[in-house]
Amino acid sequence: MADKKNHDERLEIIMNQFAESVLVQSDAVILAETSESGVDPQREAEQTRLVLRQASKRFDEVNMRLSSLGHTINPNDWQRGQRGYHTTCLTCGSFVNFTTTTGEMRGDALDALCLERDQYAIRRREGSR
Repeated sequence: MADKKNHDERLEIIMNQFAESVLVQSDAVILAETSESGVDPQREAEQTRLVLRQASKRFDEVNMRLSSLGHTINPNDWQRGQRGYHTTCLTCGSFVNFTTTTGEMRGDALDALCLERDQYAIRRREGSR
């Protein structure tokens, strides 16, 4: 397991370095490299935007679903794993996992309301009629 973790950490470092190398390039250099490869830069940019928009939409959907069930999560605590991203409810500890490519959501946090949250909720008294 340690080897897998080390491999994943090294892979993440490499991917971050690739991203950094793209970020420091000028737009002209990126367009030239893209054009040289025979790819339409406009089409490639639109496809990239679409993928990022879809991933963002799926991220928002899973967060809204968790919230509607009363779960509290820290949006900065999502961790990347083998099968997408995962986190736990800060209140009850229930687990949730989702993939950005398919939008699939799994985990016990999606199965029921956050029971721990109900324990601390303030309930209104209803007056007699």
